[in-house]
Amino acid sequence: MKIDIYKEEGLVILTLIGRLDINQVHNLEMVFYKQIEKNPSTIAFNLKDCTYIDSAAIVSFVRFKNITRKNKIDLICYNLNENIERIFKIAKMGKFLTILTEKEFFKRYVKSS
Repeated sequence: MKIDIYKEEGLVILTLIGRLDINQVHNLEMVFYKQIEKNPSTIAFNLKDCTYIDSAAIVSFVRFKNITRKNKIDLICYNLNENIERIFKIAKMGKFLTILTEKEFFKRYVKSS
């Protein structure tokens, strides 16, 4: 899995490319915690090019939500492809996370679009 990081005033976008499974979760968590230290107002995950998420990754997303809530940071997942959308529906991730389309996300959060 590859993680691209984009930063704009108060916003961090983490674009996940490839498979996010138990072997990659630690790397994602390290990147996420490094971004939390910078205290952005929003952290977003672009999941368009993420091809797979397993249960370990789902647990990480729930943990990320708890951490961002404590730190008063918005956590957004957006631009889900069909595979990830299906997995998120099965796991009922909509109860824990804000999930947006790419258009909704850019309209609400990206100043330079």
